[in-house]
Amino acid sequence: MSKIKLTDVAEDAGVSRSTVSLVMQESPLVAEATRQKVKASAKKLGYIYNRAAASLRSQMSGNIGVIISSVSNPFFAEIVLGLEKVFGDADKTVLLGQHSDDLVIQEKLIVSMLESGADGVILVPAYGTEKRHVSRLINTQVPTIFLNRKVEDTRIPYVGSDTTRGAELAVDHLLSHGVKKIVIIGGRLGSSALEERVNGARISLSNHGIAIENLSQLGEQATRKAGYESAILLAKLGIKNVGILAYNDIVASGAISALHEVGIIPGKDVPIIGIDDVELAQYLNPPLTTIHTDPQGIGVTAGQTLLSIIKHQNPLLQNIILSNDLSIRQSCGCAANSEVM
Repeated sequence: MSKIKLTDVAEDAGVSRSTVSLVMQESPLVAEATRQKVKASAKKLGYIYNRAAASLRSQMSGNIGVIISSVSNPFFAEIVLGLEKVFGDADKTVLLGQHSDDLVIQEKLIVSMLESGADGVILVPAYGTEKRHVSRLINTQVPTIFLNRKVEDTRIPYVGSDTTRGAELAVDHLLSHGVKKIVIIGGRLGSSALEERVNGARISLSNHGIAIENLSQLGEQATRKAGYESAILLAKLGIKNVGILAYNDIVASGAISALHEVGIIPGKDVPIIGIDDVELAQYLNPPLTTIHTDPQGIGVTAGQTLLSIIKHQNPLLQNIILSNDLSIRQSCGCAANSEVM
């Protein structure tokens, strides 16, 4: 009798080979019902997964470490969906960790990923991350990619969206609605991500011959609460001739809620634009005009790039900056069914 293979189990269970592989590696990505069906097929056929042999054959663990700042943020959740698609197709298991922008937790997660023998690591650096905080990744030369936030003075490749250009597009559109002042709400002061947004806004104002003094910033976090509190404060300061650029869609959702609460109608009384275009953006009231960064696409690109580095051992791969565009809805003051710019 020939030896039972993964493909035999997959055929019997009516699933893909990669799904069987994930089940054998105890991946949490597989639904419990599917897991039980695969295990039942394996038991029936007499298949035994030799984990040690599989590791020796490939000289790899089959694990990929993914460390993000927050699993509750839809932007990162959609990135993880893209990553899981790529790594699942490649029979890799995603080990997911959340550091909540805590440098100590980030360090512990990096150590944990390395101790697990991860074939590669994808890291969204915590706020304040410097080269010394990722020295283990650099020294061990484990294939690594940074996402969303850059770390200066490292040769680790970065995959992200052209947020500077996105912010420029957003402010261009706000100005087209006749506003004279731009307020950026939310975001960590001193972070590279906020600086990119500010730089994009400055470029737009300069191109329109508007003084930089007409640009201001409120809030110190990238949360709904920060958006809510910033919008309440802005309402007190006055919204005449003001256009709002939210740090991200989560911040925008908090701001929209606050504006409604104080009797200001977003899109009518004040235009507001977000950044990311996560799924919830189109279901806000009013639907949110936002910069479409395609977070799932970012995840797919990052995953494919990391697999390429692992396969070819090419640590000198260049940064990948993805383009974006403006998804126009009603929060900016445009009518429904407007086109994407």
